[in-house]
Parts: sequence; structure tokens; C-alpha cells
Amino acid sequence: MAAANVSKISESAFTVQLRVLHALILRELKSRYGNRRLGFAWALIEPLMFMSVFVVGFQLIGRGAPSGIPVPLFFVAGFSPFFMFRDLFSEISQGTRGQQSLLMFPQVTRMDLLVSKVIVNALVSISVFIILVLGLYFFGFSFRVEDPLGVMIGFGLMIVLGFGLGLVLGAISIRYEFVRSISEPLMGRPLFLTSGLFFTASMLPPFARDIALYNPLLHCIELIRSSLFVSFDSRYIDLGYVCMFALILVSFGLMLLGVFERQRK
Repeated sequence: MAAANVSKISESAFTVQLRVLHALILRELKSRYGNRRLGFAWALIEPLMFMSVFVVGFQLIGRGAPSGIPVPLFFVAGFSPFFMFRDLFSEISQGTRGQQSLLMFPQVTRMDLLVSKVIVNALVSISVFIILVLGLYFFGFSFRVEDPLGVMIGFGLMIVLGFGLGLVLGAISIRYEFVRSISEPLMGRPLFLTSGLFFTASMLPPFARDIALYNPLLHCIELIRSSLFVSFDSRYIDLGYVCMFALILVSFGLMLLGVFERQRK
């Protein structure tokens, strides 16, 4: 009888938590896209604009993508996951500090807020990626997906890395406010240039490649391209390194967030 009561209480708490998470996801969607004139379309237009610039640039200099990959598809496989990582990192780092009014409700926790941001960002970004890939396929850029699971693993690791980095820098900025103003510019440009958005690891000279491979995002984008295109195979993917890096980021970020949240209270 006691076990049954405990089970009912646990089920009830789980149901309440799911409802809270559902409400937060709807709120996040409305605040992010409902107040914009273009709404969800902006999530599609932004990466399309960036990729168009690079596609035109490659055509003007007569340069093609490696392994015979169509240039637009090459950039979709790089820019889409990177923008997902960038947006998630930004949203999580801001979420560690703001939305204090929602935390006045006893059912809502800081982690609920952060998880809702992760879900919204991942769903929107992956939807944009699928729309872009299918759009290019229907425009005649044919290809065959070699390993769908590898594509999902690559995106999943990018999500965890964005979440972890956002936690670390967001938590630190709770204590040290100046980190808030310098973290995104400092992290954004170096990562943009070294994550393999417009090159592959094999295109770099050995010395530059050894340095670039310290960036776990490069491994993820190499994995996504290798899994997406049967003609491309990267020899420089180290999933063990990426998983270890992501685990350290998330663990350290959660620890810092717990410590600084207690000090703020």
C-alpha cells in the first residue's frame, strides 16, 4: 500500500514537471518567434543568408567543395549545426542569469528553464537543417545519406557542447559581470573560424590541423559531413575526445551554477 502511494506521488510529480516543461517550451517559442514579424522564417533566413555569401564567394574564385560534394550542401552541413550551437550557447548563458520572476513559482526550477531552451533550440535548428537539405535536394543537388545515426550523433554532441559552454560562462558571469560582455565575442569569432564551416580538416596543413582539432566542434562537423555524404570520409574524428570535453563542460558548468546560485540567494 505504501509502495503504491509512493508510486502515485512520483507519477503525479512527474506529470506536473512535464506540464511545467510544456508550458515553458510554449513560452519560449512565443517569446523567441511570436514577437518577430518574420517569426520562425527568420530561423531559416539567417543561415540561408550566410551560406549564400560563401557559396557565391566560392563560385567567384572558382573553388569547389572537397570530395565532389555540392558547395551549397557542404555549407549547410557546417553552418546549420554551428548556428544551433551558437544560439544554444547564447540562450543558456543568458538563462543562467535572467527570468528570476519565473523562479518565484515553486514548480519551476532553473534547470526547467534551461532544458526548455535546449529543446526549443534543438527542434528549431534541426527542422531548419532538414528544410534546407530537402530544399537543395529538390533543386537538383542530389546526394545519398550514408549514416543517419552519425548525423544525429553529431548534432547531439553539438547540443551538449553548446549547453555545457553556456552553463560555464553563464555561471561565471553571475559572479563576475564583465564575463557577460566579453564571452560571446571572444568565443564566437575564434570558433567560427576554426570549426570547419568552410574547410575540412584534411584541407589544412599538418601544423594548423593539429591546432584546429583541439576544437571539438570541428570533430562534430566532420562527423556530420562524413555521415551525410557517402563521398566524404574524415580520418580526423575523435568522438572520445568530444565526449570527454562535453562531459567536463557540463559537469563543471552545473557545479559552478549551483555554487553561484547559492551565493546569489
